[in-house]
Amino acid sequence: MNDNGFLWYRLVCAPGFGAKSVHYLLEHMLQQGLTLSDLFVQEEAELQRRFPAIGQGKLSRARFANLLDAGREEQLWAEYEALVDQGVALIGLDDPRYPPLVRQRLGDEAPPLLYAKGPLGLLQQPGLAIAGARDVAEAELAIARAVAQAAAASGFNVVSGYAKGVDTAAHLGALQADGTTTCVLSFGLNHLSLKDVLQEQRWERNALFVSQFAPWEKFSGANAMTRNRLICALSWALVVVKAGPEKDAEGRMSGTFNAGASALELGLPLWVLHPDRLASPVPGNAALIERGGQPFGSTEEVAQRLAALEPPSKPPQAPSAGEQMSLF
Repeated sequence: MNDNGFLWYRLVCAPGFGAKSVHYLLEHMLQQGLTLSDLFVQEEAELQRRFPAIGQGKLSRARFANLLDAGREEQLWAEYEALVDQGVALIGLDDPRYPPLVRQRLGDEAPPLLYAKGPLGLLQQPGLAIAGARDVAEAELAIARAVAQAAAASGFNVVSGYAKGVDTAAHLGALQADGTTTCVLSFGLNHLSLKDVLQEQRWERNALFVSQFAPWEKFSGANAMTRNRLICALSWALVVVKAGPEKDAEGRMSGTFNAGASALELGLPLWVLHPDRLASPVPGNAALIERGGQPFGSTEEVAQRLAALEPPSKPPQAPSAGEQMSLF
């Protein structure tokens, strides 16, 4: 049971081991010349000596006793084998297939493990993220599809969140143009089903499904906000079609507005559809423009910006480990 993917699965499934504790372990393992498998053969006291921050301060929830719980190993191995049998690739931080832009942009918040189904090479491709509200007019869905088609024509992989409305229109537009798309999920892959509107497209060849959440995790608003940062980190720029206010009258946050704010925080170009182009204007678009988003009024403007877009600076990419194709 020393498969590297399984070791990553075992690590992230240990209670208390979140992104920050895993990043800490990985950094200090590299410094000490240790491998991931070394974590599971050392005594608890020796691990505590080597990694003294575990169990302390911000890492107080992590306990090596949870990591070394041999009683869970067989159950986790069965879960891991089931994922692999379903065509899921488990991509840890040390995997050459892990997208370097995500590591660079998110730092110690980068997901320790990505679960992916589809052509894994898309994780390394230049991406354009497209975000927008779930409930939008047909004219706004048409804009999302047209922007995605322009991105596909320019050689960009369209990245979106696989939600109703603008997200689905973006995925569909890319596939209709024989382009590629990455569907970044706000739930675990066990809950994934293919949307009817995509059934007739070349999704098996051109669509990648990615989740940072454990396979059994269901959708939640918090997961959706976390997912937005991964969408941005995978992309060269973010296009916002329609965003509600940052918070509504009941204090609920807008997911699209959150995605736009994340793009600005991470230093991505943010292109926001001009409020005058919306069928029913909402305050989010204007507010994102005030924060630094660049307005656009046509698909042609987006295409021109894509042509002029400079690649984001990033560390050298690791050697490709090839692609994996999978079916539902």
